[in-house]
Amino acid sequence: MTVTGEETAAATVREFCGFAEPELDLEDVCLEVRAGAADVARTLARRVRHITALDEAADALLTGKRKADREALTNITFQRGDAAALPYLDRTFTLLLCHDALSTAIDPGAVLRELVRVARPGAGIVVSDPGLTEADLRALVLATGAEIKRSATSLSRAFVHATAP
Repeated sequence: MTVTGEETAAATVREFCGFAEPELDLEDVCLEVRAGAADVARTLARRVRHITALDEAADALLTGKRKADREALTNITFQRGDAAALPYLDRTFTLLLCHDALSTAIDPGAVLRELVRVARPGAGIVVSDPGLTEADLRALVLATGAEIKRSATSLSRAFVHATAP
């Protein structure tokens, strides 16, 4: 049996959402950065109050919006923007997510600093990346002043769950 790229992508989304699971709350106001077609945001939408999917690529967001409409998801906002310069006020979100997109950012540290900036104190920050080791991902997160709650490595990616200062 051959596994398709779509099946592999779906499996990585499930793995990320499983890692984020302990942090989910029905009252969460979430932000997923570098969201692409918002596969994570759409998967988690029924588990949180509201989720915003932010990406620089308008076509990816449009694809995600069409899928969310087909899935009858009404608590997702799709916004075009730069994860290293978020268009939100400080302390806006209770859960922040970045799935498999830090290592392709020009400045991964800037993305993480922005996540911390827009996070409410104690908010969860969940990140994963196939291009960074667990130690490297932990170091990037710690450099923001966030406190690491747990981390892990699967066969293909590193995960970190931290809380905002």
